[in-house]
Amino acid sequence: MAEPKKVISFRLPLGADLKYSLLLTLFLFAFWVVLSGRLEARYLIIGFLTALGVTVITRPFSVLPRDSAAGGTPVSVWGLPWLRLLAFLPWLFWELVKSSISMAWVVLQPKMPIDPQVIRFEKHFPHPVGYLVLANAITLTPGTLTVDVQDGRFTVHCVQKATAESLAPAEREGEMPRRVGLVFGAARQVDLVPEDDDNGEEQ
Repeated sequence: MAEPKKVISFRLPLGADLKYSLLLTLFLFAFWVVLSGRLEARYLIIGFLTALGVTVITRPFSVLPRDSAAGGTPVSVWGLPWLRLLAFLPWLFWELVKSSISMAWVVLQPKMPIDPQVIRFEKHFPHPVGYLVLANAITLTPGTLTVDVQDGRFTVHCVQKATAESLAPAEREGEMPRRVGLVFGAARQVDLVPEDDDNGEEQ
């Protein structure tokens, strides 16, 4: 029986967005005071106005376009699941360690037991940062490289067949896409993309 799709909203009410903007302004102001070391009133005023100006100028960058498959509504970067992202990092670090050891073993083998190949799969996230996290997590892992991401379609180069199968197995969802999906509340499903010809052209 299919599990119900978990939908997570990353939109923030106006009050929350203003609260985070104020917190950013205060943080930048405190950082300015620490760096300047000046506590005179005029310097504090200049520092506060500078911090406020930076917050206002950079505010448009905190609003990201949402994936069209997830509704197309812009979302705020402040609404990211920061705690789940932090919980994801230890697992990612362990994967990097294991992959580094595996690739070192491959490199030291005289016959270089590699089977390079390009795989394609689709994975959609309700937040655009989900694509960024998955693509970079794949690239950071030794032996894999994200070549392209377009409309939820990931193209990845893998040095070994086992690595390719772990990312996009035929019968189930790959472990890394699944874990990133849990962070961002994406549906637990990866759609394999039919292989094109060697030049990547659509049939």
